Amino acid sequence: MIRNSIVNFTRAFHVQSCFNGSQVKGKLRHFERYNKVTRRSPAELERLAEKRRLSLKKLNKKAYSKQHAEHILKSKYEVSEDTLRSATLGPTSGSDVKFLKLAHDRRLIFTILGVTGEQLRDSKLVANDVAKFLARGQLDKAVFLARLAKSRGIVGMNKIIEHFCREQQDGKSAIDLYTWRKKWGIPPNEFTATILFDGLAKLRQPLGQKLASRVLKIAMQLINNETINLTEFNAALSALVNCKDEELVFELYDAKPKSLIGDAITYTLLLRGATKMQNDQLCLKRVDTIMAGVPKRFLDARLMHDYCRVWHHRSDKDLSSIASAALLKYFNVGDDLPTLQIPSGVNLPDLQYWDVRRKYDANSFVIDLLLENYAKNGKFELALKTYRQLIDKQSQLLPPSSYEKMIKTVTSGFPNKCGPLAVQIFDELNKHHKTKKNRMILVYKAFERQAGRKFTNESSSKIDILIEDLFKFAQGLEGKKSGLNGATEVLDWKAWMFCWNIIGKANERRAIDKARAKWILNQYIDTILSGQTKFNRIHQEDYSGLRHVSIESVRFLAFFADLFKSSTQISEPSEGPERDNFLYRRLLLRLKDRLLAYVAILEKKAENVESVEESLKQTAEKLRVTSMPAHITKTT
Repeated sequence: MIRNSIVNFTRAFHVQSCFNGSQVKGKLRHFERYNKVTRRSPAELERLAEKRRLSLKKLNKKAYSKQHAEHILKSKYEVSEDTLRSATLGPTSGSDVKFLKLAHDRRLIFTILGVTGEQLRDSKLVANDVAKFLARGQLDKAVFLARLAKSRGIVGMNKIIEHFCREQQDGKSAIDLYTWRKKWGIPPNEFTATILFDGLAKLRQPLGQKLASRVLKIAMQLINNETINLTEFNAALSALVNCKDEELVFELYDAKPKSLIGDAITYTLLLRGATKMQNDQLCLKRVDTIMAGVPKRFLDARLMHDYCRVWHHRSDKDLSSIASAALLKYFNVGDDLPTLQIPSGVNLPDLQYWDVRRKYDANSFVIDLLLENYAKNGKFELALKTYRQLIDKQSQLLPPSSYEKMIKTVTSGFPNKCGPLAVQIFDELNKHHKTKKNRMILVYKAFERQAGRKFTNESSSKIDILIEDLFKFAQGLEGKKSGLNGATEVLDWKAWMFCWNIIGKANERRAIDKARAKWILNQYIDTILSGQTKFNRIHQEDYSGLRHVSIESVRFLAFFADLFKSSTQISEPSEGPERDNFLYRRLLLRLKDRLLAYVAILEKKAENVESVEESLKQTAEKLRVTSMPAHITKTT
């Protein structure tokens, strides 16, 4: 037994030594067999080949240097020296995109995109690089990188779709990418459809018929594949709400799987889709069906607000006015407001119909819609009464948009006194919210409407009151401190773009008297003398505005100078009131000429800036301190 063990051990040892022999013995055996000396054994050659394969594999994942990439482009793709000199290779360059379409060399593509093969294996790194390309506006590189990453470019492609919707406002490209990504080997994930639909829903321009049909087709495919969830379904409804064909919303809803239970968002979107329907009768039938099917647990203030919006957007005035009645019926707006009559034949359900026991609390959206509905249907007095009651008791419910709507409402509904009313509303707005330029413009438009009314511009006294209110408002918001004697504040030159328009409307019947005309001119001269209109203090983009202001001032000076023109005067008077009138008129016309020379520089028809500015300043200063003649002879 011992002998057998020794034999077995010897055989095992012999076999082992054969497999693990030294490289020298292997080379000797190779020489004995083939009579040929080799520097490396087969095992060494195999290991070396494997090492080279690994090295080459790693090298193929790295980018070329820029110099080598340029050499490849010249030698392999025959790109000229001039073309290469005009382009820069690298991730931040926008001039090398054309080479991506030429290149089939992955290492060259890596150089242009600024990535490596290892980075393409990390979906997070790919998404981050895609985001950088999008931030720099390099859409071609972003798409190319996502395509190169294949399945690891899912998140990156989602970012590109989102970018096309939100930043580019390009719904067609977003839908195209969603369709093409499958061909490129980039499958969608659980967020892709929602990102697409949500982006399309937020486009500023509604989707056209073709794009909306493609959205419906995508949603129907998800339904047929039984992969759609409620979030995606609601997002698809939202996208179809933002299209010109309102029937597509209900077509998708009718195809909803029975296993998919709608929520409050679903019914809200259906109401918003119904809001856009042009046919009032068909719309109301749709709405009745929707509201009858809303479960109690989904009924809330937002849903009722959208229900009222459906009424508001009806083209029939009687039907549209039901919106304000519905808002007062369903929300706690105020106890002192009158109950509005509902037209016969219209049944507006009580809240008890949905088993709701008390009214919903009003919010800023409710108030905004109520005031807008009053204005739309010509109930201006009721709108103003509601606004004043809210200011006294619930001013926190008024958003900035409600103040803006009220300024527009008083401008339309009270044209003979809209200026002061607009100022009152603006003061309340300024008290509760931050002032913006567009809101000031609404007040100027109110003054302009009032100034253009015969009720106002046929009476000098009413014009005086209007202009005093106007300049009090303008100087309070657009006045600037000045070092001029007797003038603590002067009006900003930009405010004159609106003030001259209003003064022109007020003077359509030439009813501004001499004292008021002199006062207006002094205000404008103070603006000139403050140095605001000097060319070294204005920008090129201000030239058009200054040109308008200067030309309007020239027109006003022409009117003012005509007040001192005598129909019988032939030569220059030597003395008396007529000479005073003549000299003052000549001074007005001289300022007019100086302003026309200033306009010529703005129009780039002249270049003598310093001399024109100096002569304008001197003439303005002289006219500012010159008293107006007491006696005026008007033209006959």
